[in-house]
Amino acid sequence: MNYWYLSLLLCFTLCLSQTQVQVHVSLGSTPGLISFVWSTRIATPTSVVRIATPTDWTYYSGSASSFVDGNNSWSISTVQSQLSVGGSYTYQVGCNITGFSSSYQLQVPVDSTPSTFFMYGDLATEFDGKPSWSDIQAIAKSYGAQAIVQAGDMAYNLCSNSSTWGDLFMQDLQPVASYIPYQVCAGNHEAVDSYVNYLARFAMPGAKLYYTFTLGYVRFLAIHTEAFLTETDLLPDMMSFIKSVLNRSTEDRNKYPWMVVFGHRPMYCMSLDKAKTCGKEATTIKSYMEAMMNQYGVDLYISGHEHNYQRSAPVYQGNIVGPSVGNLFVNPTAPIYIVTGGAGNDGPNDPVTMSGAPVWTIAVQQDLSFSMITTNSTHLVWKQLLSANNTISDAFTIIKTQNTILSTS
Repeated sequence: MNYWYLSLLLCFTLCLSQTQVQVHVSLGSTPGLISFVWSTRIATPTSVVRIATPTDWTYYSGSASSFVDGNNSWSISTVQSQLSVGGSYTYQVGCNITGFSSSYQLQVPVDSTPSTFFMYGDLATEFDGKPSWSDIQAIAKSYGAQAIVQAGDMAYNLCSNSSTWGDLFMQDLQPVASYIPYQVCAGNHEAVDSYVNYLARFAMPGAKLYYTFTLGYVRFLAIHTEAFLTETDLLPDMMSFIKSVLNRSTEDRNKYPWMVVFGHRPMYCMSLDKAKTCGKEATTIKSYMEAMMNQYGVDLYISGHEHNYQRSAPVYQGNIVGPSVGNLFVNPTAPIYIVTGGAGNDGPNDPVTMSGAPVWTIAVQQDLSFSMITTNSTHLVWKQLLSANNTISDAFTIIKTQNTILSTS
């Protein structure tokens, strides 16, 4: 009797250890390239994604790596698959020997079509960010979002409590990130453990800390802002990569007329309690990035770090370029800088007010909020949504009828 009981218990424990959790997908550097990531408590003989066909399954193989933090250990599997853009897929993750997960749905985004995506930084799905995450889950599906982008500082922190807070964050993401690609960049809170959690849990393209991808009519560029301040050994390679992405071909500009750069730390911001962030640190980052972004026609720079929302006018070297107020910009010749770090972290948002704000500041918001962006080939519409009731606290539109590189002469 004891033998059968122990055998049953062992079998049950083994099954739990091989259960696929923390399932999420992300976009690769080229259209249709999808990364699937999931975790199991123990390593399985193979790491496989299988995708349903009308009569059978198509199998894609990947690899797994071990992740250990104290008594908390996982085998994290990654499979990359080239799928048809616009395709609708039913997929399962797991092992062709020990079994597969339940089914998930995925719609692969299509380039050069209207798109909707959500952006924010500094989100903990528990703690103060729980209301925002609840709203994002609900409306991302109803609005048909093709991607979600988080500009650093996740979970507060991924590595906390032997990385169990990271486990909880990744599991919280699964209901959405298993069918909507979830793109991230690293913030200062990911640096706490030398990015071990970030690099293990997310399969971003290329160098992972900085990369490019496309969605609809938008080319995105993720930059690693810690490199400008404390990790300067990364700068030569990163700056070369950044220039190669921004100095793009006419064909690329025609296909993706919008250029959105995002990173964790802001370049234009104000702070009532973090003077260094919006002073010396922002100035340092601008010294590397601002002239290049202006020259190559970047439309938006989006960041977090400040735990609130702030929007600038089109600005270059501290000077407003074009209208200083309003919500409609036609062919602006300088980027708009946005801080959207107010989705909810592990404490109250940072205070912010228009009183005494720099002249280039158009809008601020202290309450919990996140961003929704829709684009077509000529219009980009930004809406800042309050987590409390999904009402719009700020909105603006950019209309682009020309796409040129500014002369440096």
